[in-house]
Amino acid sequence: MKNIKLINRILLGLVMLVPGLFKLAGMTGIVNFDVPGFLASLGFPAASALAWLLLIVEIGSGIAILSNWRLKQVIWAPVVILLVAAFAAYRTDVAQIVIHLTLISNYLLLSSQEKPSRKK
Repeated sequence: MKNIKLINRILLGLVMLVPGLFKLAGMTGIVNFDVPGFLASLGFPAASALAWLLLIVEIGSGIAILSNWRLKQVIWAPVVILLVAAFAAYRTDVAQIVIHLTLISNYLLLSSQEKPSRKK
């Protein structure tokens, strides 16, 4: 069971880290992806500033989750991002909404797992 929890945490960290790095590549011109344009097309104001904030939060929370750092606080960023994405970007795709809600429940479970106590 310990290995499953570790694999789950790694995968959940990558769920945030990889898209964040992809957005960074798009913002810096490495790949052809207009992050601010995409956010603006969804109706978000200040799309450029929001794009930078989003990629910083995704990369930061991905790294924090991978390093098992303050999970009870850190998971709220992915929860909010996934909830907004589910109903803004995928509002007509029921399968994607269910996938995003499943990921949210997984993040909430991750934050509820207690760290093993250290023996003295």
